[in-house]
Amino acid sequence: MRAYSQNHIKRTILDSEKCGLHRVDGISQLRFDTVADMAVGMESPEQHACIVDIRGFLSDVTILIQEEGELKGLGHSAAGGRKLMYLIKGDHGALEKLQEALTEILASIGGSFRINRIINRAFRVDTTVPAGVQVIDAVLEIFLSGKAGEAFNETASMEKSAGVRVVGAYEVGEHVVLPLQ
Repeated sequence: MRAYSQNHIKRTILDSEKCGLHRVDGISQLRFDTVADMAVGMESPEQHACIVDIRGFLSDVTILIQEEGELKGLGHSAAGGRKLMYLIKGDHGALEKLQEALTEILASIGGSFRINRIINRAFRVDTTVPAGVQVIDAVLEIFLSGKAGEAFNETASMEKSAGVRVVGAYEVGEHVVLPLQ
């Protein structure tokens, strides 16, 4: 594993349960070099201990195997900034329109974003932990600082992107457990 972050939900912008996905109360991000490396990591004793722990407090888990998108904009938000995460449904063309809309919006106020596209829908960490229905095509991360955070309209980019459907949207507090190596 190259990096590990936990994104604790600070505020729900759009409730995922209203869009057909189970309730989301946190988003963990584990980074590996390849899906094969991830599969090896998922077989480790440490991961098996995590699975036992997960069974004690989660009713559903959705695993999203993503290809990390290119960070576009002015870099990550400064300390005290805002991080927003959107669970997105939309085809390639719709995600391209979303990228264009975000580029336009953030060029005027500052901030950065990355669209992480889903690349594997079949991976299961543990078949004994119920998995939510996989309806997500991408995870959008938006990083804002200072005035950009105050000026950002949380729905404008989605409204400009025909074919994009937001399945869940959250303002999160990111806790980096293992920094990117």
